[in-house]
Amino acid sequence: MHTALVRPSINWQMGTPSMSDFIEIIYPQTMTAKLMENGEVIAEYKVEQCDKCSMLTKFDAFGYQKGYDRGEKIIWFCAGCR
Repeated sequence: MHTALVRPSINWQMGTPSMSDFIEIIYPQTMTAKLMENGEVIAEYKVEQCDKCSMLTKFDAFGYQKGYDRGEKIIWFCAGCR
């Protein structure tokens, strides 16, 4: 019996053509994230936890809900929950 029939050849390439070269690493201790492309950092940004769905997402100031006096920022919602 041939070895090729018993054990298929192994492809040592990492990933597949449909996989993305982008990786997002989130650091919950510091509430920051890094976006990497092919192992190189291309962006660093602040993340925040949504007060409605509890998901960590990229921070934007438009998500703050104001208090009655319109000066105090009470809670923060992600774009999906607004």
